[in-house]
Amino acid sequence: MEHNMFCFQCEQTAGCSGCTGHAGVCGKSAANAGLQDELTGALIGLARAAAGQATDKETDRVMLEGLFTTVTNVNFNDETVKMMTERVWAEKRKLAPGCAACTSACDRVEDYHMEELWREDEDIRSLKALILFGLRGDGGLRLSRLGPGIFG
Repeated sequence: MEHNMFCFQCEQTAGCSGCTGHAGVCGKSAANAGLQDELTGALIGLARAAAGQATDKETDRVMLEGLFTTVTNVNFNDETVKMMTERVWAEKRKLAPGCAACTSACDRVEDYHMEELWREDEDIRSLKALILFGLRGDGGLRLSRLGPGIFG
């Protein structure tokens, strides 16, 4: 069976082991799960960009709204999730305007790619998943991660 998604974000998970395939038990599509993961990765990039900088209320608002968008069963509208991701990227560019033109490889503002979580050592993966559970509500990831220090 082809697995287009893996989600164990809520209490509705199939067989208490996670939803796989084209949609979750809750109705979340694999496409939306992927968009939520992309948003979570963008939020990690924003957290990295904000580290050590003075931020304003708009940065805080974007972070909170972005996190809320990924909370269990809050928003399965693909366009809304995409628009929130664009807002996160715009806020990140505001905090680190020179990074867009930079050609050097660094992790300072890069988005996190959720599939990297599954390559982590089991203990590190478990810790990162636990943190995500707290941030995304009831525990959530299709393939996820968040935070500049803990997430590298």
